[in-house]
Amino acid sequence: MKSIRLKINPNFEIYALLWLSKQSEEELTYFLNKICKINISKIVKGMHLTLYYGRRPLSVHSKAFKTQLFNIKANIDETRFMVFKPGGENPKKNIIPSESSVGIRLTKRNKAINPILELRRQIYKYEQPSLGGQKRSKTSDWINAYGSKHFQPHIKLINPNNNLDYDLSINGKLLRENLDYISFNKVEVISRSKKR
Repeated sequence: MKSIRLKINPNFEIYALLWLSKQSEEELTYFLNKICKINISKIVKGMHLTLYYGRRPLSVHSKAFKTQLFNIKANIDETRFMVFKPGGENPKKNIIPSESSVGIRLTKRNKAINPILELRRQIYKYEQPSLGGQKRSKTSDWINAYGSKHFQPHIKLINPNNNLDYDLSINGKLLRENLDYISFNKVEVISRSKKR
């Protein structure tokens, strides 16, 4: 029997967010404000990592994904600062950190990667790209459902028009000197219909 693909609804969005613990957000906020001298108004409130984004409803997501509590630690020595622009993982003359959003990404060696990928797998099984369903392989762990082709676990920390130095490695060094880890403690799935 031929499967019928469910159309993408341009007005529907679903997110699975992995929230930083309150303590980790407070520590990062203190670090960015007091040590990196970032104005408090430019520091993101509600720091999180986006596990999943889609424009099709997940089957039974409201039952399967009530807010869930976790304790996932990410080691700071395996994080890197990045600019939130295409190619922003590496310094480039045309990418100016002070003019863009900036955050940290988790490298594949980070201790938090395996539990993060497992959470993504738990979400994939509720996808319904067709009425017959579709299995994903483990290679899907690093395929993004949106935007860029590659899933890159990252947390936005700083909004644009900040006073960051061009060389983000300076901030990375300071971060590793001041924090050992950050922790995530909650997964939340949010769906909404965008207003036209």
